[in-house]
Amino acid sequence: MPPFPIWGNEDYSSFLAPTIDINGSAGRQIEGFVDVAHFAWVHTATFADRNNAFVPSYKVSRTAEGIHTDYLSTVSNYPKGMADPSPEGFKWLREYDIYPPLCARLIVHFPEGKQLWILNAASPISARKTRLFCPIAQNFDKTLSVEDACAFNLKIFNEDREMVENQKPEELPLDLQAEAHIMADKTSIAYRKLLKEMGLGKSYTS
Repeated sequence: MPPFPIWGNEDYSSFLAPTIDINGSAGRQIEGFVDVAHFAWVHTATFADRNNAFVPSYKVSRTAEGIHTDYLSTVSNYPKGMADPSPEGFKWLREYDIYPPLCARLIVHFPEGKQLWILNAASPISARKTRLFCPIAQNFDKTLSVEDACAFNLKIFNEDREMVENQKPEELPLDLQAEAHIMADKTSIAYRKLLKEMGLGKSYTS
């Protein structure tokens, strides 16, 4: 299991969101979770803005466990329709860590030291069906009910689910020539390279 050190910390509210079944491969689901270019196109109903589609340059590094990405942007993480209390020009840091082959963790840094931790554990049911387990913890809005928090996160993951289920090919190609890549795909490229180094096939399924 990947590290999730703040689980059970008294300063955080920790809860396990209901599992989500996805008609797509686990590799595609992980790649979708760590992709930073899709916010403005996939999550416009929950937190992102179609008019803020620019993806700033970011760095990806290899770690002893897998892959680490620091992504700094102006994309807010507050729900759509909610007043954004963050300071003008605030830069949102999203830390992604991939624990291969099928786990990833996201830490979203809010203003004033607030943090949201999400663990994305993709469990293959078959080559093209995945069950997602998602522990979540946050050190703010402790009065927010678990039901409301789960409902909001379910909306986000269902937006991702629709994207994953409609990708072709269904498998995650490890041959980098099989699909076109852009600069925003640095994390995805590093993930595919790592899976290939682990000895997985050219077309990764589960």
